[in-house]
Amino acid sequence: MRTVVLVLALAAGSPALAQPPDKAPPPAALQKMQDQMPAADRGNLAMPPAPRGRYSFAPVDEGFLRLDHKSGEVALCRSQGGSWSCAAVPDGTAPPQKELDDLREQVDALKKEIASLREPPPPSPPPRPPGELTPKTDGNGGMKMQLPSKQDLARARVFIEDTWRRLVEMIENLQKDMIRKKADSDVSRT
Repeated sequence: MRTVVLVLALAAGSPALAQPPDKAPPPAALQKMQDQMPAADRGNLAMPPAPRGRYSFAPVDEGFLRLDHKSGEVALCRSQGGSWSCAAVPDGTAPPQKELDDLREQVDALKKEIASLREPPPPSPPPRPPGELTPKTDGNGGMKMQLPSKQDLARARVFIEDTWRRLVEMIENLQKDMIRKKADSDVSRT
């Protein structure tokens, strides 16, 4: 099992272990790697041969470890009854199935949300024109008189009230400013 660490380091892309033998790390780097490993595994440190194909094999007590250089999968291969069989070695880093299912549900929900955002919004009613700008005429060239609606009168009343209120506020503010200036000038004279 100690060789599993070496093979897993290879699968994880450890730069010092993944180099082919002709570009082996200098002895100082190898010594540093050995110092970082547990004491029980230091004796098993050996540089694996450069991969020549998709798979490489490393001997272990139970048989051989097969490393798939394309997918990174590690399998334990052993002889059973005169034939060889390989079984995947669980690496313990794979997320649990429940977590994968939860993530798939989240992805599906996000896809639905994106699809709903891409749909055009429901049509809104067309804007109401401000009113007829051209006078209506009767058939004889004369103009027709159209009386304003109650809504038109209410809007006009509100407009006039707001305008009157603002005018009164402006006059009051002007009076206050004038009184304040007069009081300031009286104080400065004394």
